[in-house]
Amino acid sequence: MLPIGAIFAFVGRQLGRVLSLAFSWATMALFGRVPEDRQLFLSAMAAASLLWPIVLAGVADPSFATFLLAFVTIPAWADPWVRPAMLALAVLLPLIVGFLSTKLTNAQPHGAELVRETLRGYPYAIGLFVVLVWMLILAPLTNIRAMLRRWQSDHVAIAVQPGGYDTVVRDLRDALERAKLPLATRRAGWMYELPGHILALCGGKRVAALVPEKLFVLYDASVEIVIHPMDLAVRGRKGPLSRARAAIARELTFTRAYQTWTKEAQEIEDALARAARGDADLDAIARRVADTELDFEQWEILYRLLLQVRLRTSPLETDAIVADTEPIPTIAQRLAGLRSAFRSLWPHRRQRA
Repeated sequence: MLPIGAIFAFVGRQLGRVLSLAFSWATMALFGRVPEDRQLFLSAMAAASLLWPIVLAGVADPSFATFLLAFVTIPAWADPWVRPAMLALAVLLPLIVGFLSTKLTNAQPHGAELVRETLRGYPYAIGLFVVLVWMLILAPLTNIRAMLRRWQSDHVAIAVQPGGYDTVVRDLRDALERAKLPLATRRAGWMYELPGHILALCGGKRVAALVPEKLFVLYDASVEIVIHPMDLAVRGRKGPLSRARAAIARELTFTRAYQTWTKEAQEIEDALARAARGDADLDAIARRVADTELDFEQWEILYRLLLQVRLRTSPLETDAIVADTEPIPTIAQRLAGLRSAFRSLWPHRRQRA
């Protein structure tokens, strides 16, 4: 017969795995996939918010809290030491939540504003705890539904520009229609929108920037795209999912959403958007991409965006997979493209002479 302790240890490990998976699903469904350099901040905020009510309970009953946290009980002689530690954590954890919330955006506060945002961690920790418990129940049910339908899942990290959410929804819907994948639009429903409203109310404007006032879903019977401000969550059957991903990769360059996450890289994305409208020098932007210190993932994204803009703005080339789907350039446009190409080659020819 197995010892009782071994049974509890096994159950504890399995419960931990289930809670870890549910927590991952919950944060993904609530915030989308945040950029890699901010995931640690978000995870720490969520963990501190979940621990806070247990720590508060530990101030009144240290044995109860330590059992919930570590599945162990403490001897009576340790109570005087545990209670002050729990009290210190009860004060500190919300401050950690508030401080880390300032790290989730590029514009970080300083001085008195930083102090205010840190103190805001108390109401935010309450809101985040309620929301995460809500999503720990709702998110697994959503993923189980997808698994029962034998759908695959994918995510595209983005950062919708301020005031650009509706534009992104419209542009992506139009892009999918051009890819022969017309999708209807609906609200995600109060069950998904309510958490965002709670967080915006408790966390202030900096946190409100990460959650939508209205969450939209593009959908049909074979594919579903939830548009988070910092993530596109795509689910569907293999074929429609691949077509949707291809359309998103091609068109996301030209809507109001960033695909990078640092200030320098996003400024280059803004310049590429202006170049796509003919308002900036693409060659100067290319030199800027080469000279700016970027991690490889962001460099690769900007390099792809640069090539897309270069091809789409050229009268001789196109970024369409099937060129016939693009408008045919006029003779004047083709001649202008040839003239521009020869001008770019002329200095090299003179050097050879």
